[in-house]
Amino acid sequence: MKDPHGVSKERLERLQKAVDENPESAVAHMKLGTALCWNGVMKRAQQELERAIELDESYAEAWVQLGGVRLAVWDFEGCVEANQRAIEINPEMMQAQYNQGLGYLYLNKPAEMVACFRRVLELDPEHPGGHYHLAVGLLAVGEHAEAQTELAKAVNLGYAPQPEFVKAMDKAVTGGVTA
Repeated sequence: MKDPHGVSKERLERLQKAVDENPESAVAHMKLGTALCWNGVMKRAQQELERAIELDESYAEAWVQLGGVRLAVWDFEGCVEANQRAIEINPEMMQAQYNQGLGYLYLNKPAEMVACFRRVLELDPEHPGGHYHLAVGLLAVGEHAEAQTELAKAVNLGYAPQPEFVKAMDKAVTGGVTA
């Protein structure tokens, strides 16, 4: 039976068995770590992902997953660092750019955030979340017109923006003046 919020118990048992049978397999540890993350077992997920990286430091996907776990536990510096390692290994890895941008968002580093989301959109020009988060960063650095354009693109691609952000955008663009 599959848990609607994660990975089934049976699948977790199979992934654990794969690790037990192949303890030197970075892939087995990464798969188990990812599944544990989906199930909200963050400490164990982080341990498995760190083990995957110990076994293969060039395993970009494991670095991205580790960055995601660190983001989920509010270790934003750790998130940025792990995703940077993934980007160094594979500069085309869009998810690493995206996660790193989110880390910068929470670190209140909007210029770095903007750079990450620009790269996300170079890799995937139709990424709704990329456009939205680029708009968030652009607003923070005072690029209101471009932020408005990016927000419109995000909405046109199906992204549902946070109402607080839309209000902040309106206030920035109109100077707080309403019709």
